[in-house]
Parts: sequence; C-alpha cells; structure tokens
Amino acid sequence: MSMESFEQDVDDSPIVPAEIRKVPKSIEEIVRITKFSKSEIRLLYKGFKQECPNGAVTQREFQAIYSHFFPHGNCQNYTTFLFRILDRRKRMYFTFEDYIQTLSVLVRGSIKEKLNWIFRFYDVYDEGKLTKQAFETILRSLYELLGSNTCVHQPVTDETIQKHLTILFDKLDFQQSGSINIDDFIKYCLRNETLVNEIQLLSSSAI
Repeated sequence: MSMESFEQDVDDSPIVPAEIRKVPKSIEEIVRITKFSKSEIRLLYKGFKQECPNGAVTQREFQAIYSHFFPHGNCQNYTTFLFRILDRRKRMYFTFEDYIQTLSVLVRGSIKEKLNWIFRFYDVYDEGKLTKQAFETILRSLYELLGSNTCVHQPVTDETIQKHLTILFDKLDFQQSGSINIDDFIKYCLRNETLVNEIQLLSSSAI
C-alpha cells in the first residue's frame, strides 16, 4: 500500500478540522517503525478507520469507543490514563501511527519494552516513579471499568482495593522506600518468572 492509497482512503472520510484530520505515513515507514508486516498493517488500518474515520481520536471519542466494550462500568478514568499514553505528542488526539506503535510494543515488543510501557501507564502523575497513591488510582480505575456486573466479579469494596493494593505494592517496593523507580520495577519483574510469563502472553495475541 502506497502513501497515495492511504491518503485516498482517508479522503473518503467526512470533512473535519485540518489540525485534527491526519493522514498516516506510508506503509513502508510504518513497517520500519513497528514490528508488523504490511498485511497486518493493512488489516489494522482498516479496523482503525472503521472506528475512527477522521484519522484521529480525541479523548471523548476514545471514551465512547470503550463504553461499548464495558457497558456496565465507568470507563472515564481508565480511558483518561490510557489516552495519555496513546497521545504521545500531547496533541489532545492520537492517530493511527500513535496507535500502532503502542500496539507494536504490547504485542510484539521485548519484555523490557512491555515493562517500560506498563511503568509509564502506572506513573499517572508523570513523576518518574510509582507510588502507592498512583497504584491505588489505577486499581480504582480498573474496578470502575469492570463496573457492577456481578457475573464478572463480586462487588468491590474499599477494603478489597486496599488489600489488593497492599499485596501488589509491597511486593514491588522491596526496598520499602515508598516509591518504585523504573530500574527497580524492571529488576523485580524480570526476577518474577510468573509475572514475566503473564506479560509474554501478550505476544501470542492474534492480529
């Protein structure tokens, strides 16, 4: 697929402001910056354009997309944190290029690349470290995302969240310093074979 093919595909979309409407790079360039093949990129782009015909996704649109998948929950906080990572250049929207580079890390990246991504996702305050407050914020957003569908899980209380938080954070904060930097986070995870295996399962996802 050439650059012209991408442009023609996007140009069939409804007119939107120029600062939002974006045409992806050529397929050759996307192959170079990701770990996907041309056929995989074509398929992923087709799905992206179907959900996002304007070529870019704002935070409000991203939240609306997620709400279809989690109708029983409140996805506002979780999508805010995830959008922050996808919007790599802080433009208040993300494009197919942003999306596929993130997907490339999660599905085809090395274990260290995946751990770096997870660290950035949990570092919701952009402090360069993980604190207990940051962990609690993410955990609450995950439980909110799942919602009150008791077929999926039992109703969650503050006691449940605090118990989960304590178990998780105490394991990672093995130096008991109250915060976890990226090096300690990666070292702990690489020593934990079970955790590494769970993360590596991402690589078996079908595209």
